[in-house]
Amino acid sequence: MVRIKDIAKLANVSPSTVSNVIHKRKEKVSPEIYNRVEKILEEEQYVTHMGARMLSAKGSRLVALILAYKRIEKESIVEDPFVSSVIGAVQLALQEKGYFLLLYSNPDMEDCVKISREWNVDGIILLGAKREGYYKMKNSLSVPVVSIDTPFSATDAEYTNIGLEDFEAAKEMTRYLFSMGHRKIAFFSLTEGGELLEKHYIDSERYRGFKEAMEEEGLVAEGWHNLSFVEEIRKKQYFSFYEENFFHATALFFTADIMALEMMRFCMDRGISIPEKLSVVGFDGIKAGRCMHPMLTTMEQDSAEKGRKAVKELLFLLEEGKGDYKNIRLPVHLFIGETVARI
Repeated sequence: MVRIKDIAKLANVSPSTVSNVIHKRKEKVSPEIYNRVEKILEEEQYVTHMGARMLSAKGSRLVALILAYKRIEKESIVEDPFVSSVIGAVQLALQEKGYFLLLYSNPDMEDCVKISREWNVDGIILLGAKREGYYKMKNSLSVPVVSIDTPFSATDAEYTNIGLEDFEAAKEMTRYLFSMGHRKIAFFSLTEGGELLEKHYIDSERYRGFKEAMEEEGLVAEGWHNLSFVEEIRKKQYFSFYEENFFHATALFFTADIMALEMMRFCMDRGISIPEKLSVVGFDGIKAGRCMHPMLTTMEQDSAEKGRKAVKELLFLLEEGKGDYKNIRLPVHLFIGETVARI
């Protein structure tokens, strides 16, 4: 098998120059030399010894994307349109920089720490982790950790997180429902139970925005309705909401499009027309929402941009060795579809 020093001899350059080309460090090599070495690598069919690289103290070029969502075993979080969009963006961004992706789904941070050590990863991106999980990873490992959608408290420090303007977005959606004449609005969240405002969830911020908008309008937010992670249980919950006449609400606000679409299908199967009899809004802006008839009104986010931003921040930390506290909050956009009626 051809080695780096063999390529260096053929190209009349140093082994470190060949290594820079292999790892796509274009800024460290002139374009002429880069192209010459790259051509020789292709002609000689050079193959990196990944096993040796992973064990090397110089780094494995491997980044772990850990999906920390809690799900039952028979359901894969990768099937979620939002999650799959983030995964795709992370993979492409890493590949462009010469890194490889290790995908691991597990809410148990002890297991995640173990896997990260065993694979000698250079860095970690956490998706859907709680703040305690983030600090567990960060304090247990010597590699940089960047999170996506981890809600931190105001007193937290020394973290990098890519999130959304969740509070502002939920407030804007609620005000839009007001503008369409709705005053009785039911709020639905996918959480693990417990008091939403007392725990650190993404949905906590969305509920705060909803609640504050209601109070500013002189209305009472009558709490939130918890939906199960398990699809079969959720369907039973939808039926119970139906029996209770959806709490006499004229509009239902879901914190995820996938739940809003499930409810729309549930209603249509029972002859409840959307939006003539019941208005429904979501949050995320997944493509399936625009494919539905009627199109879902939702707060759109750029899920792929979350993945790209996370990779950018992680590579910065890898190159610099340290970085300042960053809580990057991406904007959202109100997409007015066809699922809200004026009353």
